[in-house]
Amino acid sequence: MALKKGIIFSIILLLTACSNGKITETQEQPSSKQSESSIELPSHKSVKIDKNIEASIPAKDDFDFQDGDKNVLSLIEASISYTQEKDVLLFVFQITNNAKHPFTFHFDTMQQYTFTIRKADGEVVKELKMTTNKKLPSTLFLKPGGTVVYDVSVKKLPHGSYTINFVFPSKELTLKKSIDFSIEE
Repeated sequence: MALKKGIIFSIILLLTACSNGKITETQEQPSSKQSESSIELPSHKSVKIDKNIEASIPAKDDFDFQDGDKNVLSLIEASISYTQEKDVLLFVFQITNNAKHPFTFHFDTMQQYTFTIRKADGEVVKELKMTTNKKLPSTLFLKPGGTVVYDVSVKKLPHGSYTINFVFPSKELTLKKSIDFSIEE
């Protein structure tokens, strides 16, 4: 019994210490300081590095944590290649940091890329979409000159012309890279 009273007394002391002796109700309205100022979200701009790469870059203020080098994102490059083997197509998607500083990419989920393969007429043949069931956020650290490689193997497709589009959807930079390829018998 004395132990229970001691535990209850400790909890009351802890709660009192956390609230500076004041017991208040939860605020449901923003403070006057918040309501007077409007909060602006950073705007994003979209740039084209080459005709096959599209990038969406958040405002510069988002990158003060990256050692003051605001040009890191302009030095991130994407490349894609593929090889055909007997019954398999192997696609290699690479992201390379050509900056002098390391960079950490942040993702909302564990998934760090998506891809879509389309026929020449636009019909989707194969795709890996963003899934929301992997809700754990993830990061990717790239040192200067570092490269991350994503290998994707696909069962050989029927003969014809195709386009594969890879997407790297980090919070800081969304890269899209695509190539056309043909399957011949």
